[in-house]
Amino acid sequence: MENIAAEKQQLRKKISKLKEGYTDACLLELSGNIISRLEVFEPFVSASRIFIYNNMPKEVATSGFIKKWIDKKEFYLPVTDKNTMFLRKYTSDSVMTKSAYGIWEPEGENISDISGIDLIIVPGVAFDKKMNRLGYGKGYYDRFLPETTAPKVGLCFGFQLFDSIPNSAWDVKMNYIITEKGIIG
Repeated sequence: MENIAAEKQQLRKKISKLKEGYTDACLLELSGNIISRLEVFEPFVSASRIFIYNNMPKEVATSGFIKKWIDKKEFYLPVTDKNTMFLRKYTSDSVMTKSAYGIWEPEGENISDISGIDLIIVPGVAFDKKMNRLGYGKGYYDRFLPETTAPKVGLCFGFQLFDSIPNSAWDVKMNYIITEKGIIG
């Protein structure tokens, strides 16, 4: 168990170093390619209610995508409180507050019933071709994702996708992974 935790931490450091080698402009361009794939992806096209992350720096950029589709889809963003992740509805009128992690979160009512969510779009540090995801180590998504049967889509840059990554029994697999190079799943 300790060995897997150490391997995960080592991979997080490796990815962080890799990201430093990319300019913000380059990552934004790669993000555009990933988002273009997402926009024509059937599970997205048919979804009405989407749970999606609001990106941190050096993650696949989602903020422009959300703004583009805000009048056509219902979006829900994650909000963290201690060890729990909730979702809140996001609209073009939402008041946003910066979290302790530096992520913009909508103010409003926490939603605990996630049965109406049609699609979940997930960030990650790394993914593999077996659909495993490595998160940031806080476990928010690993505790949240088992509560829904909605398809889970991981977004990542090609350099974050591996043949295999360390994983634990509680890690939740993705149904799909989208990079600038294609869709897996």
